[in-house]
Amino acid sequence: MTEASVAPPPAPRARLLSFAIGLAGGILGLLPWLVGGGILPLQNLWAVETMPDDMPFAMLPLSQYFATLLFSLVLLGGVFAGLAVHVVGRRRGIAAWPASVGVLLVHLIAVAQSFTILSDGLGIGRGGDTRATLYFAGMLGGVIVAMLFAQLGFWMISRPSVAVAALGVALAAVPFASWVSRWFLAVTGDAFPPPFLSDLGRWLPAVIVGAALVWCGVRPAARIAVWVVSLLALWVVPALFTAIQYGLGMRVLQGNVADMAEASAQLFPLALAEMWVPVVVALVIGVVGTVVRMVLERDRPDAAPEAERDDAVVGER
Repeated sequence: MTEASVAPPPAPRARLLSFAIGLAGGILGLLPWLVGGGILPLQNLWAVETMPDDMPFAMLPLSQYFATLLFSLVLLGGVFAGLAVHVVGRRRGIAAWPASVGVLLVHLIAVAQSFTILSDGLGIGRGGDTRATLYFAGMLGGVIVAMLFAQLGFWMISRPSVAVAALGVALAAVPFASWVSRWFLAVTGDAFPPPFLSDLGRWLPAVIVGAALVWCGVRPAARIAVWVVSLLALWVVPALFTAIQYGLGMRVLQGNVADMAEASAQLFPLALAEMWVPVVVALVIGVVGTVVRMVLERDRPDAAPEAERDDAVVGER
């Protein structure tokens, strides 16, 4: 690589822009929950009997009944920031790591605030129920995992490589549908969900994955692997979300982790058998869109193949 092909290090202003993108992405991920009021869901192990409207404010929906939503809100912060860095980075030199730090900072603040509230309400450290301590630790562990996935999603999507970025977008399609659905529930409330939300959650991921496949393309041929992984994820992740939420949401099991895991494992193959139609829809969108794109690019002699730009150095990574 010659010196001419190496982009100069971003200026401090570019790093500040990147950091602001990370902050904005992290906040945007949590926004549908915050707009809806951010009231902590009722807790089975709350130390003092409290009415739903009297529960305190929390930046995260800490509850086993909101597990998949919690994961989605945290994950999407990294996804949004990564997509913004990818788009901006293809036009100007921009460092990715300040945005990663910005996302992490938002998540750390949300975790500190929410788990302080949860700890106080559960009576942690005041000789309360030992189940409350296990519940607290389990929720904290789950949020940490979600934060790690948010960072993974950020670094995948922020990369200059379209193939890697498209794969990251496709993998986030199902959580994105959960995030969009939460916007409607922020207006209607959980007790009165709009009747179309189930269809939205079923078909929106298929559209997103199909669009990601069109963006990815099929040249070079190695990008077919992105198609395979994306379509497999569209098939497996919704079933996995359904099974996990089913196990965690069974109050009759009274927090028995082994029984919850068994219930989830029993439901997973049944849910998997129902999730294949959106995969076909995504494949059709991907194939038709890719053919149209190839025809349009063929008629543009000045259009450089996307793969030739994937190895370009985009700022300080």
